[in-house]
Amino acid sequence: MNRLKKILLYSITVVVIVFAFVWDYYIKQWEAAQPERAAEVVRVDTFVLWPLVITLVVLSLYQLFRKKEE
Repeated sequence: MNRLKKILLYSITVVVIVFAFVWDYYIKQWEAAQPERAAEVVRVDTFVLWPLVITLVVLSLYQLFRKKEE
């Protein structure tokens, strides 16, 4: 993988991680503002967001720690 692709992968990973925490913060605020029905809220966004974060982190770690074949 060339240098530009690695930098792009790492930057996308960092942006998605920051987005995930900001999104979670605002969703928790929204849930707290809901009257009595907050217990009924089903968070389906977590089924997309966290697997994406995990996949990007694993790919980034793989690129960081793999042995270079030359």
